[in-house]
Amino acid sequence: MDRRCLLITYYFPPTGGGGVQRLTKLIKYASREGWQFTVVTADEASDLIVRDESLLKEIPPSTRVVRVPFEALQAQKVGARSTYFKRWLSAFLFLPDSRKKWAQRAWQTIQRLLQKETFDLVLVSIPPYSLSFLIPKIESVFHIPTVLDLRDPWTLNPYKIHPTPVHRWLDWKMEKKIIGRVRAGISAYGRVLQHYAANIAGFNQNNWAIIPNGYDEADFNGLKTGTVVKDDWFRIGFSGTIYSHLNHPTPLFRALAALKARKPESGEKIRFVHVGKSHIDLKKLASRFGLETQVETTGYLPHRQALEKLNQMDCLCFILDDSDARSRFTIGGKVYEYLRLKKPILALVPEEGEAADLVNRTNSGVVISPKKKEQIAAVLLNWLNGRQFEFVFRNIEPFRRDYQARQFVQLFERAVKNTTAVK
Repeated sequence: MDRRCLLITYYFPPTGGGGVQRLTKLIKYASREGWQFTVVTADEASDLIVRDESLLKEIPPSTRVVRVPFEALQAQKVGARSTYFKRWLSAFLFLPDSRKKWAQRAWQTIQRLLQKETFDLVLVSIPPYSLSFLIPKIESVFHIPTVLDLRDPWTLNPYKIHPTPVHRWLDWKMEKKIIGRVRAGISAYGRVLQHYAANIAGFNQNNWAIIPNGYDEADFNGLKTGTVVKDDWFRIGFSGTIYSHLNHPTPLFRALAALKARKPESGEKIRFVHVGKSHIDLKKLASRFGLETQVETTGYLPHRQALEKLNQMDCLCFILDDSDARSRFTIGGKVYEYLRLKKPILALVPEEGEAADLVNRTNSGVVISPKKKEQIAAVLLNWLNGRQFEFVFRNIEPFRRDYQARQFVQLFERAVKNTTAVK
């Protein structure tokens, strides 16, 4: 008989994005391992959330999806043009995030499902971090094993805004309370667990598994990876959402402008191609650096189309501003698909951190601090001229989604077994 999992997540297809793909692929492959899923998720219509209808095709027919409506809060309706200001205001008003009211509403649906039906396990995937507050409720009322999937760091998430030191302290206090009592957890990042072990009394790392983000081998069927378009241009691909802080492309544009000023014939051959959504005006930024004709934006593309576009690039780039110490604790889900595409990676990230560890361990590219303009320009010039361009992409198979789904299932089975033993 199949095991049954109740999955609680705010983001789910047709919503797009890396976090959605993590759960979509989990369901796709764990269902082949004897697990069936009922998903409680949000029903939100918002132009702030990217959509990818193609991901719905990945969900097995046996999966039931229960959508709980959500109306955007006033902080998200502010008419200001600045996306950062909207996020700042939301962070100022709501801790740990603005989805807390949705979690409270979802709790009513979750109770009805757990009262009427039998589930072997509940999986709560965050962010939004307010969903984690459901775990102690579920365990105390229904005595069912509950697993936390920490897709992104919490207070260590460099994308998370803390308007004041008081907000940061209160958020950390909430995080310690929840994490300290988690009986079974999954983290996408190992350094986060090391931080917990050093800073949360009684934290038991043995109760946690590290399952990073990854890539689905099936998504690459028919793609001849590792090849490039043969013409006069050298293309730098950048996939994912660009925010007004942390992964801002200014460090790269500054290096491109310096290279163009020093060696115009070479610098003018480089193109920056962004595949995804941007919260800044990339064309305006490019104009500031004299790169108006060298920046291409596609907007958000369905997953397969995005991969096809990235496969045309000469190299792939991601950025994490190392002026924020928290950027050492994250990577970004798209990087694993960079690995599978086998394109040289230009990692403009802290030279000591989770992202640097991954690129160095897999020998998939170069790691340079975003502050080192001249070094960035030198690497690009070498690559443009075909020098120092060989990487081996070592041991990337453990990042396959089917392999990772088996790790999820192993943890699920262990959690169910431990709960049964206690009873």
